[in-house]
Amino acid sequence: MFGKLRKHRTFQYTPRFYKPEEDERKRPKIRIRPSARSAHRRSMVFMIAAIGFVLYILFLLSRIGK
Repeated sequence: MFGKLRKHRTFQYTPRFYKPEEDERKRPKIRIRPSARSAHRRSMVFMIAAIGFVLYILFLLSRIGK
């Protein structure tokens, strides 16, 4: 019950024909698109509009209650 836990096997692999300069050319560069920033701004505008709408509904409900 409290014996040794089995571990996964590790591999000792060394590539025969590795060319680091080719590897760097094949790897795509990571670019940040400007649309990600505008999506964040849009979500903030949507959140502010939603809060404003909820406050407006609460205001209307308070006027009905009087």
